[in-house]
Amino acid sequence: MENEKIYQLAYISTACDCLKLDDIHNILNCSKENNKDINITGILIYCNKHFFQILEGDKEEIKELFERIAIDCRHDNVIKIQEGYVDERKFGNWSMAFKSYNKELKDLDNFNNEQFYSYINKQLETNDQNVSLKILADFFDLNG
Repeated sequence: MENEKIYQLAYISTACDCLKLDDIHNILNCSKENNKDINITGILIYCNKHFFQILEGDKEEIKELFERIAIDCRHDNVIKIQEGYVDERKFGNWSMAFKSYNKELKDLDNFNNEQFYSYINKQLETNDQNVSLKILADFFDLNG
């Protein structure tokens, strides 16, 4: 079987003022369930009312999902920062990994801070050209 490249898209956005912690729980739960069905993986970061997300999967599925994300009223200022093919999934173990500095959301985290930095740095060692991973590490540092 031929190895297909994975399409990756990353964006940032700002949570609307009315967003509640329950909304983030719902976003994460729905993402995990829906992404599993269409073989999308990735990570969602939430820090200080800002989101950073990396999505990985089939190009058409990713583009369709991003169109829905871009018009979601729970956030605005959606800015796509990178998209294109990568050699492999960076978050293949999660239909949607999650990390936050908000203590109210810690029960949803897939990583503690040390694990998160270790995982990202390991991924960067294998491919230091992945702009999304570099921005992800910087985003978390700047917003945390």
